Amino acid sequence: MRMRTRPGEKKVAEKKKITVPIFVWVIAVSTIVASFGGTSFFGFNISGFAWVVPLSVAVIVFFRTPGRVYFPVSVWLPWIITVTIYTIFADTENAFQRSIMLLCPIFIGMTVSKFRVGEKELESFRHLYRYLAIALYGTVIIKTGILITGVLPPTTGLASEVMTGALLCSLFATSYMFGRGRDLAWWSALAAIPVIAVTRMGMIANGLSLPLTFAPMKIVRRVVLTVMIIAAGLGIFYTERVQRKTFYSGSGTFEDLSQDNPDVATGGRRYIWEMMKYEIKNKPFFGHGANASEVFVKRLTRDLAHPHNDWLRLLYDYGYVGTSVFTLCLFLQVLNLLRRAKSATGENRILFNAGATSFIIFALFMLSDNIILYAAFFGNLQFTILGFAYAAQGTVTADSKQEGIPLEKPLWSRIRW
Repeated sequence: MRMRTRPGEKKVAEKKKITVPIFVWVIAVSTIVASFGGTSFFGFNISGFAWVVPLSVAVIVFFRTPGRVYFPVSVWLPWIITVTIYTIFADTENAFQRSIMLLCPIFIGMTVSKFRVGEKELESFRHLYRYLAIALYGTVIIKTGILITGVLPPTTGLASEVMTGALLCSLFATSYMFGRGRDLAWWSALAAIPVIAVTRMGMIANGLSLPLTFAPMKIVRRVVLTVMIIAAGLGIFYTERVQRKTFYSGSGTFEDLSQDNPDVATGGRRYIWEMMKYEIKNKPFFGHGANASEVFVKRLTRDLAHPHNDWLRLLYDYGYVGTSVFTLCLFLQVLNLLRRAKSATGENRILFNAGATSFIIFALFMLSDNIILYAAFFGNLQFTILGFAYAAQGTVTADSKQEGIPLEKPLWSRIRW
């Protein structure tokens, strides 16, 4: 017996159907897989597969997908050249692998930007990152064991969930500012992940993703939101779990937050950062070479290979010159996204603004974490968002030219780097 559908039911079902390219699914799944880092698979850390598999698939997809690359490669070309030159002359362990990891997100963005993306795909992508948020929370529940114990553990290993949650926060915060009121609830849930994980920089980055979004917002509203986030942060700071994580004594105030205070728990970072700063002064301009920081950190510690400060990592490896190149490319990318957002509409405008916002979060995490290498999956998902936005705008431009619709002036000709 055939079921009859009411008017509108079919339309709703079609909206919820995910029709994004399979490669985008690969990125989404690998992001969740990365959450289970530390688990071995065929003798390798499973988080390693989270960037190796997407890169391998990207190479195949890139050369098999016809069409133009709409991602602005020229924006990142100075950084690509810098990393390539340093890799050629590198003599340190794992230098080639780390260099590939640095450039992997850019290639991911290039690959995604070749797809044909219309309104249907944009709508599907919106549903996809909601499913991704749900899956992310699933891993948080499993890893904390809260359903079994009923309480949160004093510490957690949720670094990947916190960073991925921060990226999704930028999407929901931007979407909320464009009129989707329900997305504030999604943002709030994701912003709570670093509180659950007791990740201090994550709390700051996730919280600020709302008031610092590049989406259009009145100054008064931005100030009010900032004050509210700061007030919430103050309350969270004085909770027992955060106090124990922050101070060896188990309690302290904001006045006690200083690297010179021996009671502040830095997990050994203070010592690593001080030694790196000293060595950076010896080779300040061009650094010690690709991945030299990993070798240096391993000499200082037994268990760590990363300095938990990517800005220091870049200064140590590439010096002030290389770090300046990276920072310039970062700035130009944000500027490019914001300029493209002005001519975009609907879901695509949200992606451009959210993509620009994500680089604020990215820069904050670089102050105390290893987001550019250790959390390479963040960059893959981040540049997938960028690539999708560029692909959508490129598709509109290409269709307009084919149909003979006059354009005011191609955006591509107005933006040159």
